[in-house]
Amino acid sequence: MSYNKAMLDRKDLGNRIKELRESRSMRQYELADRIGVSAPTVSNMESGRRAVTLKSLAKICEVFNVDISYFGIDTESFDEAIDLMARIEKLFSSLSESDRKDFMDYIMRIYVNSKGS
Repeated sequence: MSYNKAMLDRKDLGNRIKELRESRSMRQYELADRIGVSAPTVSNMESGRRAVTLKSLAKICEVFNVDISYFGIDTESFDEAIDLMARIEKLFSSLSESDRKDFMDYIMRIYVNSKGS
């Protein structure tokens, strides 16, 4: 799965969200309400201090009726990532709370160890 630079550049993505929101005369709290996050979360996404989740980005596209390509992201790669996220959510929903926690701990150990390499 390949993503271009826009997907990885929080600041650029945040600026595009802000420009889109302002072009529709929408306030941060209104966007936050429409996508199911807090107003400070929208502020942090727009400033690049917080990563935009795939789920939030999909909702933003829906709210503003724009294709993901508006943000410079390949539609096919985005669709694949959304599909992967849905599969992961399904997997996690079938696990017990204890198994979910153990699995997340395992994933975090792998992640932390990979950063030390």
